Amino acid sequence: MTELPPAALLDEMTRLRARARADRHAYAAPLLLFGVLVLPAPLWADGGPPRFGAAGVWFGTPLQLYWLVAVVGGFLATAAWYLHRGRRSGVRTPIRGYLAIGLLGVLAISFGLPVVESFAYRVERSPYAQPSFTVPVAAVAALAGGGALWLRSRLGGRGARGTATAAALASGFVVLAMLDLALAPARPYAPLLTIALGLLGLAWLERSRVLGVISGLFAASALLVNLYNVQHVFFHLGLFPRYSGDTTMAFTNTLPPGLVLLAGGTFAAWHERRVRA
Repeated sequence: MTELPPAALLDEMTRLRARARADRHAYAAPLLLFGVLVLPAPLWADGGPPRFGAAGVWFGTPLQLYWLVAVVGGFLATAAWYLHRGRRSGVRTPIRGYLAIGLLGVLAISFGLPVVESFAYRVERSPYAQPSFTVPVAAVAALAGGGALWLRSRLGGRGARGTATAAALASGFVVLAMLDLALAPARPYAPLLTIALGLLGLAWLERSRVLGVISGLFAASALLVNLYNVQHVFFHLGLFPRYSGDTTMAFTNTLPPGLVLLAGGTFAAWHERRVRA
């Protein structure tokens, strides 16, 4: 048996580690899936009034139902895809944290958005919907959630880890609540931020710089369309009139995030194939 020199052995170990990471990474499919789910959302932007109400809150507009199905379906399909890839490759990324983000997003879409949209005029006049309140509270909650996750990885007892997980989930819910208060009265694109948070969490679980960059670009585009009406850009380019209905406005505002996901998913698929080669 011939022994490899140290340099060759180190190179072989590096190659095997890179191959193991590539076998574990499976984020191209979720990026493409969410891109496909985001782009058709404008078809339900002007689909009719809410279906039912309770305590003054109206639920079940076509767009709310579509986002609920898209977010739930996208997160569950991603989890199923990772389980399938894990069984095939023998190496699987833990996705419980990713599913927890999806659960918070579902709660926000199911309850937070309808509540804020039903009382939009009151919310806009409330001091609790102003950036001077929502931004600091969201920032503190995000830091608290990150600290809870950091602490969770260093705790040994199951009870302590469960407490840290609950604290992280509660902090995430506060962040989403602040986003709902700040954004939902103006534009119905807050679910894009839920998807962005899920992809950023997946990038952290994957320890993937590529997914982190793509998720960051998508999060920036999702935040942009929630803070600014991108239809103005299309208007100045001469592609659409300044306002031609809710469907057109929704299309121009979901197109940039959707294209970021599709382009990122295509690049991720090429990158994964190149690393495995």
